[in-house]
Amino acid sequence: MDSPASRVERVLIGLAVPLYLLTALAIADGRIVILSESNVDEDSFAYVFPALAVLATLLYTYIRGVGSRPHGDSPLDRWFSRESEDEMRERLRQEQMEADVSSMGSAWAEKEKEHLERTLGEEE
Repeated sequence: MDSPASRVERVLIGLAVPLYLLTALAIADGRIVILSESNVDEDSFAYVFPALAVLATLLYTYIRGVGSRPHGDSPLDRWFSRESEDEMRERLRQEQMEADVSSMGSAWAEKEKEHLERTLGEEE
């Protein structure tokens, strides 16, 4: 199974390639002027396509570059994991087990407190 990070990589490439094609079409149509000084048909909105394409490419490169590091070293690990699904399930099960054990004492004390308050209320 693929990790969520590899799925995001595919989405970013799938987004960047059409944006680069739209950029090429905008250049060919004259909406984006690179080397000429005449800006007759230049459209400032057309610069959004190359900006988004470069952003998607940079994100892809960053995710690809941190792929060999352990989970948790990247700030993007909070949004999507670079672990395989099996590793992620095992880590989540371990976190769940730790959370259950650590909160069991406080939950038990809370139930005991409620029981004592109820008992005390009945005696009065």
